[in-house]
Amino acid sequence: MRRLSVLVFLVVATFTLIAALSPFAHSETYIGANVTGKHGGFLIVPTLSGPRTCNDVVAQETSSTDVIARFMASMIAMDNYARIHPALAERWELKQNPDGSMEITWYLRKGIKWSDGHPFTADDVVFTINDIYFNPDIPNDMQDLFGDNWPKAVKIDDYTLKTIQKEPYRLAVRYIGGIPIFPKHLAEKYVKEGRFKEFWTVDAINKKEIVGLGPFIPVEYVPDQYVKFVRNPYYWKYDKEGKQLPYLDGIIFRIIPTQDAQRLAFEKGEVDVYGPRGAEYADLRKKAAEKGWVVGTGGPNFGTEFITFNWNTPDPVKRKWFRNEYFRRAVAYAIDKRSIVNTIFNGLAVEQWGPISAAAKVYYDESVLRKYPYNLDLARTMLKLGGFKWDDKGRLLDSAGNPVKFTIMTNAGNQIREGIGNIITDALKKLGMDVTFAPIDFNTLVQKLVNTGDWEAVIIGLTGSDEPQGGANVWTIKGALHFWNYHPDVKAYVDREDYYSPDWEAKIDTIFKENVKILDQEKVKAMFREFQKLVSENLPLIYTVQQLYLYAYSKKLHNLEPTAFGGMWGWNHDCIWKEQ
Repeated sequence: MRRLSVLVFLVVATFTLIAALSPFAHSETYIGANVTGKHGGFLIVPTLSGPRTCNDVVAQETSSTDVIARFMASMIAMDNYARIHPALAERWELKQNPDGSMEITWYLRKGIKWSDGHPFTADDVVFTINDIYFNPDIPNDMQDLFGDNWPKAVKIDDYTLKTIQKEPYRLAVRYIGGIPIFPKHLAEKYVKEGRFKEFWTVDAINKKEIVGLGPFIPVEYVPDQYVKFVRNPYYWKYDKEGKQLPYLDGIIFRIIPTQDAQRLAFEKGEVDVYGPRGAEYADLRKKAAEKGWVVGTGGPNFGTEFITFNWNTPDPVKRKWFRNEYFRRAVAYAIDKRSIVNTIFNGLAVEQWGPISAAAKVYYDESVLRKYPYNLDLARTMLKLGGFKWDDKGRLLDSAGNPVKFTIMTNAGNQIREGIGNIITDALKKLGMDVTFAPIDFNTLVQKLVNTGDWEAVIIGLTGSDEPQGGANVWTIKGALHFWNYHPDVKAYVDREDYYSPDWEAKIDTIFKENVKILDQEKVKAMFREFQKLVSENLPLIYTVQQLYLYAYSKKLHNLEPTAFGGMWGWNHDCIWKEQ
């Protein structure tokens, strides 16, 4: 599952189903069991915007999911190297039945309580799976991941349940185990009344209505200022010395709407962590010893940055341009990726040509990718092949004589995307296009992309992981984030009579629906090689560059282990402690 990013998604293992089970299926080890630390203090984290919701089913943006990830928990957890660990479930067992169905028996930890003191039992898990995430009346991204092979949960006793699927599912442990659990004693009423999407709006924070199984509970939200979390008094984890986790008294998300302001806050010691831009890295590294910072870098991020066009934009003339593969190839040839790497990222980035990050080493295959090096002459050739022409003033016209004019949006305050947008806009103008670049508020942008369809072109990103199947909600034809070409069954505003879906989209759709039924990893790799080839040739998303993973944090913080997969601090937030 992927979500639109301001800069993490449900992440998935790179092994076959059996391989994913074997290392931890009979272990009670959990992340944090072997750490030590001291209690006290608040971690101060900068964020560009506040949450729109605290309901994981509704959330479509990282400004919301970053909040949700602090207080919700799942049966399994992932560390910063994509390894699976037991969490609310201490172990699990898999069985394949003679009829071809597959079942997993989950053994929950006993004695865990919600943050309000209510006991956590199998009832909560069964309710979450059957009545929320796989309830046909509550459409959500999780359903996209499972296609027509939805799991059914069955309670065995208060601390044991089974999940049953009609067919083998390669990622069953990863995805079922990773579902955030809702409290049945609070959420059931909303489900029965048909208004579950009203559960846990942002107003629930200040009303003190949110309970969770995670280490921190949000208790105060001041829009445009901060979100405050406090320690969950009933959190179930303990360190190796028997101290209850988390170590921190809480976390404060400071809402700082520009990256320049975030850096300034970090330099002043007003926030504890910062994700540097490439152009800043050398300066921060130089100051690290004097300022008491840890500043470092890794390989490419899992996330992607791209420009894409709305195939169902309200203007039917523009729809034809955006659906034209030669138009998209012309845009690809007009993106000067080397200039972006050197001027915006100070060399700390790599060119990206396809939908899978080079960090996803199991699946990434550069040999199948079609590349479009910066070349305006080739861009003009593509436009000619697509039926475009120029008037005597150098303006680009379509075959009917319409001037090519459109607006590119991105989220305001993200200076990297704004810089990329300026470079792309300038190049497209050299091709005779009348392009307006218009950064807007991130949450407003997401609403346009996901809910209203009122957009033409956008520079945006998606979070990612080591497992391509996590993008099923993006790449399946009826996926909840197939936003450049939503299906009429998904969005009512899409003109059903004018809807267009090429054959290669159907091929990608099939890859994402079928690979999860295959336990032969080599066959899965072959399918995802074809996926990379199809995307790079047809360019529904035109990729730009990927920044290398950069991080900066105060030396007062301990137990941080930053990686591109696990992030700087979020994967083990319950283990972090801060010198006072």
